[in-house]
Amino acid sequence: MQIAVRERRVPPAGLGEALRQARVDAGLSQAAVAVAIGVRPDYVSKLERGERCPSARVAESLASVLELSAAGTALLAAAAVQDAGRNHPARSTA
Repeated sequence: MQIAVRERRVPPAGLGEALRQARVDAGLSQAAVAVAIGVRPDYVSKLERGERCPSARVAESLASVLELSAAGTALLAAAAVQDAGRNHPARSTA
């Protein structure tokens, strides 16, 4: 059985800076955003530096927590990847 691995993509230019600015505008720290969306602060940092694309779940949570505009939410959703991480059903061995 072949295990599906997490899809890796390069985030669109400007996404990281847009996320950072939205977080600053909301008056939140990276740690506060991380707690609110259920990820580690270093993951939020990587998103803001443009090193990672968010999973679909994280993108949805970020849009809500940061109260992104419709355009911001659409940009984030377009950058999102399907989460095939540690808890994804495609990785189950049962």
